[in-house]
Amino acid sequence: MAGKPQTTKVSAKRIAEHRASSKKDTSPSWSNCDTLDASQFALYFHNAMAYYRTTFTAKDLKPNVINWMSKNGYDKNEIALFKTTKDWRCKVTTGAIAANLLRGMPDVRADFNNGRSTEAWLRDEIAAIIEDGKEDIREQEEAEAKVLGPQVSIQERMQDTSLGMTEEIEQAIENWHKDAEAFDPKAFKVLNLLKGKKAKAGHARVIREFYAKDLAELELLASGKADEQLREGYSNRSRKHIRKLIDFLKEINEACTMLMQEAKVTRKPRAKKPTNKAKAVSRLKYKKSDEPLKLVSIDPQDIIGAKELWTYNTKYRKLGKYVAADFNDLGIKGTTITGYDETKSVQKTLRKPEEQLKAFKTAGKVALRKFLDDINSVDAKMNGRINEEIVLLKVA
Repeated sequence: MAGKPQTTKVSAKRIAEHRASSKKDTSPSWSNCDTLDASQFALYFHNAMAYYRTTFTAKDLKPNVINWMSKNGYDKNEIALFKTTKDWRCKVTTGAIAANLLRGMPDVRADFNNGRSTEAWLRDEIAAIIEDGKEDIREQEEAEAKVLGPQVSIQERMQDTSLGMTEEIEQAIENWHKDAEAFDPKAFKVLNLLKGKKAKAGHARVIREFYAKDLAELELLASGKADEQLREGYSNRSRKHIRKLIDFLKEINEACTMLMQEAKVTRKPRAKKPTNKAKAVSRLKYKKSDEPLKLVSIDPQDIIGAKELWTYNTKYRKLGKYVAADFNDLGIKGTTITGYDETKSVQKTLRKPEEQLKAFKTAGKVALRKFLDDINSVDAKMNGRINEEIVLLKVA
């Protein structure tokens, strides 16, 4: 695939095979291209591109781009900026185009690629690589300023570890480039491979994103909506061969998604941090006691984790009960009660507070269940707010 970083082992293997195949330079030569008609020229271009894709990695071809820049008007600063970008940013296609131009491929031909300039396309690619690689350059500058050398971020370490798990995947894609007809996407079990390498959700996410662009590109090609450059790049591949690689990339996507979903299911819930009760009630304003009614508030820390709280508003003569919502406990946030059921939590006005509160004090659990029901006044909803007029009577 164009533009992908390879593992060290894969790159070394490709270079070794290329060097062993022949001691002489077998790169496509364009010296006689002016004698080719339109169909011959297009076929030669496709074969030349296929040669570079199957023989070299993106990193191998990056020097061709630098060499082309030095011969085509780029200043030293621009070349230095390009060199500093990460190697994987330079796609195989970009390096192959530069290599072909260096070996004599014409920039423009009226009967090829609608007469568009290949050099103009390459310049746009170089500009995009330099722009996207500004962060790489900044990191390099910071690293050079440190005596101890560059520091690898957690994200970079995760990416390097994740992409180190894709050696077999990259080898499979290379096999597709070499013999698409024999390539079988179903023969490669991506999920089993990643599990065998102990890939976790974070690794799966990096790997999925890494191949997502290639999948989107090929699906666009298969839909017939791709631009001329993309169609030219794969014009020597049949729809059947393209579909095989799409199926393989989908297998990668699905395997990574499954690993991420499994991690969510098996992930242990984060342990809830114990509430600091003293801190939670530190801002609560309440009435500590009421001498005429002989009422004394409970410790407000007892409210946290309770299922019920009884209160009495001495200003408005209202007796109220907070009831915790289902699967919840009462709590305190600032000056407010939290976690209560707004429907079940009600209050009523007492007409004879001295007598009724005296009865409340002596009521047991059973009597308290119907205590509010027996008061002849209208229910009112509780608003959760506690102030200096409210006595905290009892919790349960």
